[in-house]
Amino acid sequence: MSLQNVFKFAAVIFFINGLGSLLMTETFMEAANFSMSSDLKTVGQFLGVTFLGLGLIYWRTADLAGDALPALGQTFGIVHILWVAIIGYHVATGAAAGPTAYVNLAITALVGIAFFVMSKK
Repeated sequence: MSLQNVFKFAAVIFFINGLGSLLMTETFMEAANFSMSSDLKTVGQFLGVTFLGLGLIYWRTADLAGDALPALGQTFGIVHILWVAIIGYHVATGAAAGPTAYVNLAITALVGIAFFVMSKK
């Protein structure tokens, strides 16, 4: 897998999460073991749009970065490690659980590692 493909794969994950959070907010949030409320629905929909925007940024980064792609890959790897830390903390403390939390924790960790590994080639 190339670094460009890591960016594209991460973008697809963001698109899936974004659409899920935006269009199926209650299902998406309840799958993370969150108690649904009108406030959480608002936050979930905002998060969905944010994920869609991040997906677009990830998708286009591979095409626009040129020679800076490895440096951006390392930066995006750091961001993924930060997400792993906070998702892991929330899972460990019981603040989040279920398939949404566990699957995103695993995928985020693997993508973060892939960013670091593929940025060194």
